[in-house]
Amino acid sequence: MLVYKQLVKQLLHNKIFVSLLLLLTVLTSLSFYFVIFSIDGNMAVLNTLTTLTENQQLYKNALDANTSLAYTFFISTIVLTSFVFVMFFYRFYRGNKKQIGCIKALGFKDSSLRACFVYFVAVLSVIGTVLGLVGGYFLSDVLIHANTNTYSVTGLVKGVSLMNLFVGLIVSTAMFCLIAFLCYFFIKGKGPGLLMGGNRSCPGVSFSLKAANCISGMIPTKNKFPLRIALRKPLSICLILVAVMSFTVCIILGRSLNSSSQKIFETQTMGHNYEYDTTYSEYQTTSVSENMISYLENTSRVFIGSHEIEQTMTGFYTLNSLYELQDTKENILSAPKAGTVYINPSLYEVYGLNIGDRLVTDIAGISLAFTVANIATNAKSANIYVNVNELSKILNVPIGAYNGILSTEKINGDVTITKEQRIDILNRLAVSNKISAVINQSIGGVVGAILIFIALYVNFQDNTHDILILYMMGYQTRRIRQMLIDVYMPIVWTAFFLTLAPGIGLARLIQKSLSISTNDYMPFGTSIFVVVLVFLGLNIIYLLIQVLFELAIKRIITKEAISFTD
Repeated sequence: MLVYKQLVKQLLHNKIFVSLLLLLTVLTSLSFYFVIFSIDGNMAVLNTLTTLTENQQLYKNALDANTSLAYTFFISTIVLTSFVFVMFFYRFYRGNKKQIGCIKALGFKDSSLRACFVYFVAVLSVIGTVLGLVGGYFLSDVLIHANTNTYSVTGLVKGVSLMNLFVGLIVSTAMFCLIAFLCYFFIKGKGPGLLMGGNRSCPGVSFSLKAANCISGMIPTKNKFPLRIALRKPLSICLILVAVMSFTVCIILGRSLNSSSQKIFETQTMGHNYEYDTTYSEYQTTSVSENMISYLENTSRVFIGSHEIEQTMTGFYTLNSLYELQDTKENILSAPKAGTVYINPSLYEVYGLNIGDRLVTDIAGISLAFTVANIATNAKSANIYVNVNELSKILNVPIGAYNGILSTEKINGDVTITKEQRIDILNRLAVSNKISAVINQSIGGVVGAILIFIALYVNFQDNTHDILILYMMGYQTRRIRQMLIDVYMPIVWTAFFLTLAPGIGLARLIQKSLSISTNDYMPFGTSIFVVVLVFLGLNIIYLLIQVLFELAIKRIITKEAISFTD
């Protein structure tokens, strides 16, 4: 038992690193429960209702979208935190080989030592998860309040299902314990003599030093020494790459989710010049006025790869200024010809369907294939446009029969949606993405800052002895900071430019998967403004960390000066 206490004491010796690990486990849990507490209880209530009002259906769609987003963030933060756990144990085993060798020499087996480390991680993870659970419970009030105002629904409650409670509490803890179990292979099977001797693998060291010398030889002489110091620790460089990329992905994804709401709003209003959209439960055959547009629609299924998607097949008898279909170049489209269709942007951007491709559909139980003639950028949500006469034959209804009318004046019908109602629905749907974007960017900023801090802290901790030597050689605090800390600024910049393209690609992939899982179109978009925002954010984080480390350098020097005086 005393040996285990000594091991735990050694683990806790690095208070800052352990505190950051605890904070990351808290954020992992918080990012999940913050959203889930606002979803599960209300989703359970909605599932008990036989019919939903328009507002309740919109709210349910938003809950589905946020559920997928919560799981995406949860998995992402687990992966990032697991990486930090790996680095923590790698450094711990490297710095405590002699102590572990002594313990093995006393007869303790690998299995018992490994169990100690796994138990330590389990306790740390459970504490962090519970704190995140409690924090998520209280912070979920923000989402509930926002949803109440946005969707005009009352009686919203906070709650979590048993499954999600299990996922949040057990899955992350189990993952981190697995990482601790696997990390023990760094020293598993090594005898006490080898560990106490502190032997190192020469090829690995020589490679890192050769790489550091090679790269530092390409820059001006005055910067060679600090850069060589930085590059001799490839683990720190790797962590900076991960930190910068995770920060970039989260900010770009958050901004894209935010801008997608505006893009959807524009496409669903551009060219939609009608005031009323009236639909009928039965087919109508009476003639309509020339200033109206009658259309025939049918809910169908389309098959794209392994995906089966529900879409509405729509055919217009005429197209005029009431509704101007536009392609990607904003050219006005006429009605599609027989055998061809116009698809909506979702099928193009999310599912990869392109002009000239064959689209397999199931309309009224009949399997058919159409050629994609164009992309209607302002198509109604989940609508595909076909030749109306062809659709009439497929549905076996008279030519001229319709079940919907677009008009500027209100007419009799079963369901009528006004322009104001359409805009209100679009605004409400946008709120879900905006809230998710705020959550995403907040978590990305915090996690990115923590990872960058850890990367610099690892280097700073290893260079404590160098700091004292430089101080005794007469270097001032500012110059020491420039040599050991500031050198990482160009490395952060390099990491940003190296990971920018992969980061944008990963953000696009995540948003695409969210669109597929929620069946909710979220167009991806970024801009030079977002790239500049990410770059400025990284520099602000770095400058704040720079100030903290300068204070730490002064503290080390002051402490050494006091010790020398004593």
